[in-house]
Amino acid sequence: MIQSMFKCMMTILLLFGLSSSLSYTAFAAASGGVLLGSNEDDDDEDSGGIVHDAVRLNIVAFESRDKNFTFEHLITGTYAQLFQAFEGKANVIFLNRTPVIKDGDVLNIQEDALRMVGDHLSNDGLNCTFSFSNLSDEDSEFYSISGLCNMMYGEADGTRKVRAVVKSAVLSEANYGVNAWIAIYENKEAGIIIYADVDPK
Repeated sequence: MIQSMFKCMMTILLLFGLSSSLSYTAFAAASGGVLLGSNEDDDDEDSGGIVHDAVRLNIVAFESRDKNFTFEHLITGTYAQLFQAFEGKANVIFLNRTPVIKDGDVLNIQEDALRMVGDHLSNDGLNCTFSFSNLSDEDSEFYSISGLCNMMYGEADGTRKVRAVVKSAVLSEANYGVNAWIAIYENKEAGIIIYADVDPK
């Protein structure tokens, strides 16, 4: 009799375990999640909805032509749609798609013109250094960027520099075809704004 009770309990536990496993699988599938195995090599595979350990950044800077124009903090759409939104209202200072980057990488983006103004050598443009952080884990994507930019204005007596501190900004998930341009810096007085977007490598 004890043996029959033991077999009955084992059957119940087995069915319960199988039911829980199937329920979890169904939940993960319904929520777009991915079930991860114990193989560490699977972390780098691109199976949709997974965390990317290496990505590319799209970074674009605009300067407004109309002082009354207001930039949106978040814009979704392709490059073309982004430019259409600002057509006639803002000029592009630079547009960059970075090489593949990983956590802790430092990016240098420079767009300037060096010229002689009278007897002085002056520089005009926008030069930035960004620090990229990838704090993602197996459950979620979390990227951030911070840095320092120099806005340079070539004037009669040389170069006037305005330092711009880019505080840590959280970026969107890495998705192709779903660009989420997030404002990481804005200087309303100068009419300059910088947006960033994340793509898989």
